[in-house]
Amino acid sequence: MGAVWVLKTFQVDETGLTGAHVFIEARQPGLFAFLLNLLGLDPTATLKVTKGSISFRMSKLSGMTQTSTSLTQIGSFQGGYKKPVELLVLAFILFSGATAIDLTVGMDGIFISFGLIISLILIVSYALFKHLFIGFETSGGAYYGMTFKRGILNNVSVDIDQIEYTIAFINSLIGSASLGGSTFSESLNVTKVANQTIIKSSPVAASMAAMPAQAALPLPQQYPPAPAPPQQYPHYPPPM
Repeated sequence: MGAVWVLKTFQVDETGLTGAHVFIEARQPGLFAFLLNLLGLDPTATLKVTKGSISFRMSKLSGMTQTSTSLTQIGSFQGGYKKPVELLVLAFILFSGATAIDLTVGMDGIFISFGLIISLILIVSYALFKHLFIGFETSGGAYYGMTFKRGILNNVSVDIDQIEYTIAFINSLIGSASLGGSTFSESLNVTKVANQTIIKSSPVAASMAAMPAQAALPLPQQYPPAPAPPQQYPHYPPPM
């Protein structure tokens, strides 16, 4: 999946009012890359999904490369996570080797204890480390995407549930484009609401916007109020 990037922005906008339905931005890890980020010169990778189109942009100190295509030309949109399985293998080898040396030399469990501590550290590291990836494959077989980890300085922490939600949302956009529901368009500027956010559209507002405008109904005819009946007085007989 290539180099591991550090997340700067993870924004999903169902309304598209920010200029993109999905906007993911990442930078290269390391102190030098962070200093370049402060100067606005850091190498970045950007994945952007707009109405009917998708683009992947990668910039380096030596130049920039951008690929854009319509959603109807996407073969598949992929995402998931990877864990460092090699840490488990290393933990098993280290503990087995330490045990064999201890039994051979007769160090009364010193090597076994040392191997056990290091192996536990490697196992905990395996449980904590997780690299997420997201990208797309065109109908021609070319893959574009990025593998990223949590951005501590930018406070961007994305889990697998958010990746699955994003993939399902983009697949719905691809399905809508395949049925002719959207045309190819690409926005140059994207409004960043926050480093990490999901903007959901209101179902009531969406249904009201989809309803055709109705002609105004005529007002009911107004009639004057009925006159009040005359007041009735009691009738008394004449005095005798």
